[in-house]
Amino acid sequence: MLKNIRIVMVRTFHAGNIGSAARSMKTMGLSQLYLVSPRDFPSEEALKMAAGAKDAVEQAIVVDNLYEAVKDCALVIASTARVRGNDLPELGTESMAKALNIAAQRAPVALVFGPERMGLHNSDLVLAKYRVTIPTNPEYSSLNIAAAVQTLSYEIYKQFTHLKHHSAPHDVFSKTLPTAEEFEQFYTQLEETLHDTGFIIKNHPGKVMQRFRNLFSRAELDTQEMNILRGALASVQRLKKNDEC
Repeated sequence: MLKNIRIVMVRTFHAGNIGSAARSMKTMGLSQLYLVSPRDFPSEEALKMAAGAKDAVEQAIVVDNLYEAVKDCALVIASTARVRGNDLPELGTESMAKALNIAAQRAPVALVFGPERMGLHNSDLVLAKYRVTIPTNPEYSSLNIAAAVQTLSYEIYKQFTHLKHHSAPHDVFSKTLPTAEEFEQFYTQLEETLHDTGFIIKNHPGKVMQRFRNLFSRAELDTQEMNILRGALASVQRLKKNDEC
């Protein structure tokens, strides 16, 4: 399970945080580190801060955007301390860890951390299904990103050791889930269909598509259910083309 769990760091500003995060991961049995457009990498500072986890830094996969890092993942959870405009359903830290461990039995999954200064953008959050927030002192909630990785990695490892000795519950995360790429293909097809039928204006979809994203995120679709919806959209598109002929 742990080899299917990715830690994704997005637009990291300080290279030392990459090394510290890699060290935190390795202590909890995690090895899959993805870096999205890091400001300074490769970096001697990252290797220095990694200490005995230099291998995790050297093997980190660097990509240009978050989509490339998570497109084959069946579950993407964003770590964020801020409630955004297009807010995601929230999981507690233990629920987050359990969900990732269970879904990772079938496919890759990802836990995403944003830049040190501003956190994840809304354009990043649309690729996630849930968000997780680490409970902190409300009078001083600032948490270093490496510390956040350490805290949530611990929760993941704790759930991993529990599931090794107990059967996984039969819940939504034990089903075959669509990947992030499949979800994006579905949303593209949905938007095209809604445009073709006149429900939305292609260049000005407004908040409609975000509402649909929120709706289908809450619906907990499995792969078969998504395929049914895509088939229904395809039938609408065929009917529209036949009417135009």
